[in-house]
Amino acid sequence: MRKIIILTVIMLMSWTILAVAEPIAPLLPYNDMGKQMLTAQGKSTADALKDVPTKAAVDLPVYPGSYVGTSGSSNGVLSSIQFVSKDNPEKIIAWYKKQLGGGWKYMPEFATKELGEIGVFVETDKSTVSAMDTLRSRMIRIAKVEKPDDTGFLAMTFDVTGIKAMINMQIKPIM
Repeated sequence: MRKIIILTVIMLMSWTILAVAEPIAPLLPYNDMGKQMLTAQGKSTADALKDVPTKAAVDLPVYPGSYVGTSGSSNGVLSSIQFVSKDNPEKIIAWYKKQLGGGWKYMPEFATKELGEIGVFVETDKSTVSAMDTLRSRMIRIAKVEKPDDTGFLAMTFDVTGIKAMINMQIKPIM
C-alpha cells in the first residue's frame, strides 16, 4: 500500500510539473531566413520552443488555434506576448468578449489605427478610463493583418502565410 501511495504522489508531481511547463501555444513555423538564423545561433526548432512562455506565465486566455510570435520580458518577468491567428480579428474580438470576465472592458477607441488595431481590451475597475490609465493596466490589443508586412518583424523569420490577425497582450502594465 505504501508503494502505491508513493507512486501516486510521484505521478501527481510529474503531471503538475508537465502541466505548468506546457507552452501557451505553438510557435509559428519558421521561414527559410528564420531557419538560417536558428542554425547560425546553434539552435533547433525544439530549442526555440523551449523559450515559448508557459500557460502559467501568461495567465490570460489565449485565442484557440493561435500561434506564438514573440514575447518580451522585463527584469526576468514576462511582460508581453504576441500571437497571430488565421481567423478574422472580428471573430477573435467576439471570442474575447465572451472569455474575459469582470474587470475587463472592451475599448476600441484606444486602438492604434496606424498599427491596424481594431480592438482593445483593458483590465480595469474604473468606470472611465484614460489613455494614461491603459499604461497602468493589462491589455489585449487585436489588429487586422492584410499583408505579411502587417506582422512587422514576424514576417522576417516566420511563415505568416494565411495570418489574418495579431493579438498583442500586455501581461505586465507598462507603468
